[in-house]
Amino acid sequence: MGAYNSGQYTAYEAWKQVVRNRQKIILSPQYRKVMHDECIMALVFGFTAPLLEKILTYSLPSEYEFVMDLFSNDIEITISNGNLVISN
Repeated sequence: MGAYNSGQYTAYEAWKQVVRNRQKIILSPQYRKVMHDECIMALVFGFTAPLLEKILTYSLPSEYEFVMDLFSNDIEITISNGNLVISN
């Protein structure tokens, strides 16, 4: 099995783009309970602004850029081992 390479990037640079674009936040079960309503709104209506606001209130200022990058694309919300997992 092979992968398409346009020749625009070296293999290292292409992989770095993939890793950089795939992001994930894992929150403990306590946060899952606090953000339940916002997660439901994001899943059902596709309205992620309240969830983003709530995550930013719990984030450190140095984490804001990472969180904003995560929410710049479509997000996926799952529960894994009781933890809330938000990824893109």
